[in-house]
Amino acid sequence: MTDQALLSKARKTRFDDLPNFSGHPSEDVERFSKSIKNITKATDESNNHEILEMVRGKLTQSAGLWFDDNEHNFRAWFDVEIQFRNRYFSTTMTHTKFDKLKQRIQLPDEPVTSYIDDVINLCREIDPHMSDSIIIQHLMSSLNPDFRKEISRRESCMNTLSEFFEYAKIEQDLYDTFEKSRHLILETKHSNFTYKHTTIPSLTAIIKTTKTTLSNYESE
Repeated sequence: MTDQALLSKARKTRFDDLPNFSGHPSEDVERFSKSIKNITKATDESNNHEILEMVRGKLTQSAGLWFDDNEHNFRAWFDVEIQFRNRYFSTTMTHTKFDKLKQRIQLPDEPVTSYIDDVINLCREIDPHMSDSIIIQHLMSSLNPDFRKEISRRESCMNTLSEFFEYAKIEQDLYDTFEKSRHLILETKHSNFTYKHTTIPSLTAIIKTTKTTLSNYESE
């Protein structure tokens, strides 16, 4: 089986496992939209008819009727996605996601990869077509200050999220290496201090031992 055939099989399995969407308010519209997008993005964009058929196959009841009534406006998944979001996404969802994005900061011990993935996901949920440059601005605003200073020097050279990730990962690795070295040095110094403190007798102990020895000598 060729690689392309394996990919098609894997994509079909994911598609089969995806629950249908009827348009009922209780359904997770965001999850459905994201799943459809992830499944169809691996499909050749030139075959838009196949993508639209895949989407239609998962829409039932009122959602299916909505698609049928507007099918003449759909030329690609991009067209479906915009109108689908306008119809089924909560009007307050974007505001809620944006508030969450503004409050999102990289935690002290959080890997930069985890922070980047979460911010990108929030940005895509707010606006699926948000540009890389805008997302990079959001990433930079709440990045760990130790990384931000170094990455900002390369900011003019970063035009894509891949480039940002590359530089951020380098800074994370350097920071982790430095921290490990620093802790190792501190532990070594502490061990040496403890060793010297426990093996070298105090002056008081030396004097006491000397007096005891002299007393024993005089008594003899």
